[in-house]
Amino acid sequence: MPSRRSTSPTARPASAARRDLTAFGYSSSSESDEAPRQSNTNNNGTQNQKKKKKRKIPPQQSINRIWRRFASKQPTKALAILPFDPVPLPSTPERPNELLCAGYERAREECSRKVKKIIQECRRVNMRYRDPGFDLDWDLKMVKGNCLNYLGSNKFDISGPRLSSSTAVPKAVKRVHEIFEKPTFMKDCGAGDVKQGALGNCWFIASLSALANVEDGIKRVCVEYDTKIGVYGFVFHRDGEWIYSIVDDKLYLTSPNWDSPSMQRDLLNQLDRDHPERVYRKTYQTGSKALFFGQNKDQNETWVPLIEKAYAKAHGDYASLSGGWIGEGLEDLSGGVTTELLASDILDLDGFWENELSKVNTEFLFGCSTGLLDGGYGERNGIREGHAYVVMDARTLKTGERLVKLRNPWGKTRKGIWEGAWSDGSKEWNREVKEELNHEFGEDSVFWITYEDLLEKYQHFDRTRLFRDPDWRCCQRWIGVEVPWKPQWNEKFHIKLTKESPLILVLQQLDNRYYKGLHGQYNFRLHFRVHEQGRPDAEDYIVRSHGNYLMDRSISIELPSMEPGNYSVWVSIVGERDTDFPSIEDVVKRECRKRVENEKLAQVGYAYDLAHSKGVAHLEQVAKLRKTQNSKKASASRMAERRKLWEKRHINRDINKKQQKKNQEKRDRRREADAAEKKKKEEVEAAAKKAKEEAEDAERKQKEEEKPRDAAVQTDKQESGEHKSVQTDSEG
Repeated sequence: MPSRRSTSPTARPASAARRDLTAFGYSSSSESDEAPRQSNTNNNGTQNQKKKKKRKIPPQQSINRIWRRFASKQPTKALAILPFDPVPLPSTPERPNELLCAGYERAREECSRKVKKIIQECRRVNMRYRDPGFDLDWDLKMVKGNCLNYLGSNKFDISGPRLSSSTAVPKAVKRVHEIFEKPTFMKDCGAGDVKQGALGNCWFIASLSALANVEDGIKRVCVEYDTKIGVYGFVFHRDGEWIYSIVDDKLYLTSPNWDSPSMQRDLLNQLDRDHPERVYRKTYQTGSKALFFGQNKDQNETWVPLIEKAYAKAHGDYASLSGGWIGEGLEDLSGGVTTELLASDILDLDGFWENELSKVNTEFLFGCSTGLLDGGYGERNGIREGHAYVVMDARTLKTGERLVKLRNPWGKTRKGIWEGAWSDGSKEWNREVKEELNHEFGEDSVFWITYEDLLEKYQHFDRTRLFRDPDWRCCQRWIGVEVPWKPQWNEKFHIKLTKESPLILVLQQLDNRYYKGLHGQYNFRLHFRVHEQGRPDAEDYIVRSHGNYLMDRSISIELPSMEPGNYSVWVSIVGERDTDFPSIEDVVKRECRKRVENEKLAQVGYAYDLAHSKGVAHLEQVAKLRKTQNSKKASASRMAERRKLWEKRHINRDINKKQQKKNQEKRDRRREADAAEKKKKEEVEAAAKKAKEEAEDAERKQKEEEKPRDAAVQTDKQESGEHKSVQTDSEG
C-alpha cells in the first residue's frame, strides 16, 4: 500500500492553514496522480490493516456485469403455493377444434349432476342445504371474515363491537325464506330490476343488467336449483373454460338479528308496541331492502343476490369483486369476447352506430364509463365519473335522431343519471316519442342520451361479442412465457385455417382476481401480431393487437374474414413491477408466521395452484427441451474443448519436435564449434611450442656462436662433466 505523503515545514515553508490542509490529505504537488487520502495519525501500523482499493473497471464492462446479474435465467414466479398438496393437472392442457358450446355443456351437466345429488341428500336427512365451503353464518358468528375479505385484506372489519351502528359491514345472515315473505327466483329477470349493494362492484351489477336484456341470458347462467332445499348451481366462464359454483341460500343482512344488541332494538323497546320483535324483523330484515350486498328492486325477487354470492364464492370472497370492468363481467357471464374501445379512436362513427351499437342485445353488449383515464371524481351533467354504466338499447327515431338508452346500476331515482338533452322531463320529449321508445319518466336510473352526447361524455367502451350462432368453433392452448426486462417478440402459436371464415383471436393471462392477495408485484401487458408462416419480419404482419389502457386481462382481434392458410402468432409481453404490493413469498411467510389460522391461505393457495396448473405441462415440456438443448450444447462444448485440447497437444508436440531438432542442431553446431576451437587452440599451442623451441634453439646456437674460439683448456673432470651433459641433452 502506498505510504501517505506529507510535507515538512523545514524543507517547505508554509502557513499553519496550509499545514492543516495537509493533515486532511490535501497535496498541491502536480506530480501526483493519486486521489487525496485522509491523514492517519495512528503510528501503530494501522495502515497495513486497510484494504486495497479495487481497481475500477471500464464503463462498458461494468454495464455488462450489471445486466448479467440483472437478467436471471431462472423462473422468478412461483407455480405452487401448496407444493405438498399438488392439484391434479388438467387432462387436456389444450382444447382441440370443438364447438364453442361444448365447454358450456360439460360444465352445465356436471353442475346439474352435483346439485341433484345434494337435493337427494338433503331430502334424505330432512335438512336444508348448508354450503360447507362458503358458510356465511358460521364465518360471521366466528368473526373470521373469510367469506368477506380476500387474503391480507380487512375491508369488512367484523371484529368491531356488535352494538355499532356502522353500515360498512354486514350484521347478520339469514336464509331466503326467513328474509322474503313470498320469495321468487327468476320470475322476472328484467334489466331494470338490478340494484347495487354496499360493495364497489358496479361493473358486475351493470353486467347483470346488460345480460338481462338478452333473451334467456340470466337463465343460462343458473343451470339447476331447488328453492325449498336452498341450493343453486351457476356456471361462469373463467380462464377460457366454464366452471360451476354451487351455493346455499344464506345472505348477508344490513341490520343485526333481534337477539344481538342494537340501537334499533333499544328504540323499539322504548315504544309501547305489541310484538316488537315481529315489528323489528318486518322493518329491518324483510325484503330485498334488508340485504347488504346486491339486490333486486322487486322486494321478493332473489336472483341478483344469489348470482352475486355464487360469483363471490368462485373468487373466494366478496371483497375480491370490488373494482373491475363491465367487459370482464360480461365475459365471465356469457363466455363472450370483450374489446376495449376509446371514443377518440373510433374511425367511422356512422359505421360504429350501424354495425355495432345498433346490434346491442343481439350480437354485442356494451358498457361505458368516463373519467377513468384522467382520474375523474365528480359529475358531468349528472353522469358520475369513474363509474360503470350499461347500454340498454340504441334506437333511431323517425326524425332521424339517434338515441341510446343507459342505466346506472345504483338503481336510485334521479342519482347519477344524465341531466342534459333527452333526459327525463327535458323539452325534447313529446307524446309520440315516448310511445315510440316506450319510455316513462321516473324509471330508476334509466335515461336516454343522444349518440353525439354519448361519444362526448363517455370516453371508454367495453364491447362484448356474443356467440349466438351455434356453429362457432374454438381451440385454445395455455403456455408459460418468459418475460425479459426488454420486451421481445417471439413466435408462440401456429394456426391453420382450412377455409375462409371470420376469425377472433384472444390472448389472455390468468385472472388474478381468483387468487387476490397472492397476485404479487408484477403486472403484465399483452401484445400480439399475426403473420403468414415463413414471413417473420416485423413489417410483414397481417394484423396486430392494440394494447388496452384499462383492461389488462386479455386483448383480442376480430377479423370479419380470413383466407385459408397457415399463420403464426407472435407475442410480446411487458412486465411492470409495483413494489407497493408484497411479493408472493412475503405473503406466504406473513401468513405462516401467525400460526393461528390457515383456512384462507389454504383456500387462496389452492385457487392459485389450480390456475397455474394450466401452464405446468407446457413449462415441463419447455424445461425438458431446454435440458436436452443444454445437454447437447454441453456435449458440443465438451467435444469442442476436447478437440481444442487435442489440437493443442498436437501443436505442442510439433513444436516440441521442432524445438528438439533445433536444439540438437544447435548442440551439433556448438560441438563442431567447440571441436574447431579446440583444434585451433591445439594448433596455436603447437605452433607456439614449436616457435618457442625454435627460439630456444636459435638462442642456444647464438650463444654457442658467441663463445671465443681461444677459450682456456679445461680440466679432465670438467671435460667429463661436459661429456655427460652433452650426452644427457642428446638423450633428451
